[in-house]
Amino acid sequence: MRRVREILHYRFNRLLGRGSAVQYAVLVLCATLVVLLGINAWFVGLFSTEALEAEGIDNAIDGGVLDAAWWSLKHVMDPGAFAENYGAPWPVLFISFLLSITGLALLGVLIAFITSSVQQRVEGLRKGNTPVIEQGHTLLLGWSRKVVPILQFIANSDRREAVVLFAQRDIDAMEESLGSRRKQWAGLDLVLRSGSASSLSELERVGLKSASRVISLAQEPGPDDADTDIETIKTLMLLRGYDGWSGPRPRMVAEIGQKRNVPVANIAAAGSVPLVSASEIISKAITQAARQPGVSRVYTEIFSDTGNSIYVRSVPEAVGKTFGELAHWFPEAVPIGVSWPDGKSGRTAAALNPGADYDIAEDDSLIFVARGADFRLTPDAPPAGREFGGDGRKHAPQLRRLLILGWNENLDEILSEMDTHASGDAVATVVANHTPEAAETMLAESLPGGLSNLRIDYRRGNPVNRQQLEALDVASYDALVILADESHGRQDPDARTIISLLLLTDIGRNSAMPPVVVELYEAANRPLLRDTVAGDVLVSPELVSLQLAHISRQPVLDAIFRELLSAGGIECRLQPAARYVGAGRTVRFGEIVAACQQFSEIALGVQSDGIRLNPGRDTALELGAADHVVVIAQQRYE
Repeated sequence: MRRVREILHYRFNRLLGRGSAVQYAVLVLCATLVVLLGINAWFVGLFSTEALEAEGIDNAIDGGVLDAAWWSLKHVMDPGAFAENYGAPWPVLFISFLLSITGLALLGVLIAFITSSVQQRVEGLRKGNTPVIEQGHTLLLGWSRKVVPILQFIANSDRREAVVLFAQRDIDAMEESLGSRRKQWAGLDLVLRSGSASSLSELERVGLKSASRVISLAQEPGPDDADTDIETIKTLMLLRGYDGWSGPRPRMVAEIGQKRNVPVANIAAAGSVPLVSASEIISKAITQAARQPGVSRVYTEIFSDTGNSIYVRSVPEAVGKTFGELAHWFPEAVPIGVSWPDGKSGRTAAALNPGADYDIAEDDSLIFVARGADFRLTPDAPPAGREFGGDGRKHAPQLRRLLILGWNENLDEILSEMDTHASGDAVATVVANHTPEAAETMLAESLPGGLSNLRIDYRRGNPVNRQQLEALDVASYDALVILADESHGRQDPDARTIISLLLLTDIGRNSAMPPVVVELYEAANRPLLRDTVAGDVLVSPELVSLQLAHISRQPVLDAIFRELLSAGGIECRLQPAARYVGAGRTVRFGEIVAACQQFSEIALGVQSDGIRLNPGRDTALELGAADHVVVIAQQRYE
């Protein structure tokens, strides 16, 4: 008998565990059985003369089964109906009492079921595991420091766009991290969901089928850096063969944290998704800033969502013309290259500064630096004059001695990038908190082939110690790079950077300082560096996130950004203004454009009291000996 009870109890528990629909069905069944049992009051005098005198008993329907069923149902649904049977025979009162007690129990169970359902729904909302039914939204996968800049970029350009943020992170934690920053994208419809992007069912739950854009972020580095990109690679494998789109395939871009994982990610994506290597972007940007002080401000403006950005536009009037002829056609924009559909890959190819004699084909689009996509076209604009008085001398950046303060996961990429531009006797001195043995081991693992032209001089030290900074003789170096230092732990590396800069600024009052390149993790800390020796300030998460946001709109920008950041080949440079125009002479920017054409270069703007990109062809400029012209040029100088 006990065994039977255990089996029945087990079966009943399993039945209730099948969901709310089964629970409510069991509740209705129990209530029905109780009502049927209550009908038996008919046989013990429910409709006797004595019982009919009670307020709660009536025989208005048929004086039989229907009236008995109504009376029974009333007691189950309203236990208070028992008081209305006062004066009825005691058997009727007894059954009425039992019905009322049973009704109370069933009502309590019903309330418990409703409460549980509401709690589960609220818990589901808090956990972010409910489905999304948005259409044409941006699907942002993953969580990192880059989330906030991407949301700001989308908000500034698409105030009405919905964004679904989907990450393996608790909703409360995401809400807390976003916090007061939400006011920076007040017009954005932001939906938070929690789950794994490596599950196809989870991706479909957050609206993958109907998304217009998909941006996949790399995880924040953990104790094992090799796992940083695993989730992204799994997601790429799912997206590669997915064909369940409810509309056109969305534009997609994925971030790969470590450059060494890019080949594997390319295999996973089968070339169908543009990949942005965060470590590659950061290393190239820092290297370029160290070689050419001031160039980071060019990147900051071009990659941002304000000021001048890069646009790709079809110009039918340019077909049959040469690229050199177009230099003066656009008073409010600078043509910097061409793009065309690549039939082999199915994507769009691009080339910067293709040469003045490049013929524009029918399927070519032009690449511009402009303040907006809608700029004027003046095909009849005359070319500028040819006498400018420049001396033709060029600036050839050389780094013989480089000082790097701090250590993070991008150091190996930075050293490798520096190595490609260094001469055989170049030295990079690295100062961080790791022991020499640990530093040697980490560099051997991340740079198994070593470096060809750059020798590494590692010193254990504390960049926030004034005596140690003074002992380094900072003024003797060609450039100083201050990394977001994680060798002391990952808690607020920017704080250590700020302290180092304050000390260096004070030290610099008595000695000259080389160009200083600073890496930050938080853009909010940039204003704190205003009165320090910091020259080029790069907010690395912001730099990567803005590229991701741009590429998700125009995938062709992937190749363009990669070329702009490269050192070697076509690159962005700051050349002395005296190379193109005579000192102290007032010239129009259009004349500088024409002067740069003589050297097969494209003028983007000028550096005079700050960077001014695309100032307008008719803008009058007076450039001194200390001023520079920002150009896109072929690296032929070294």
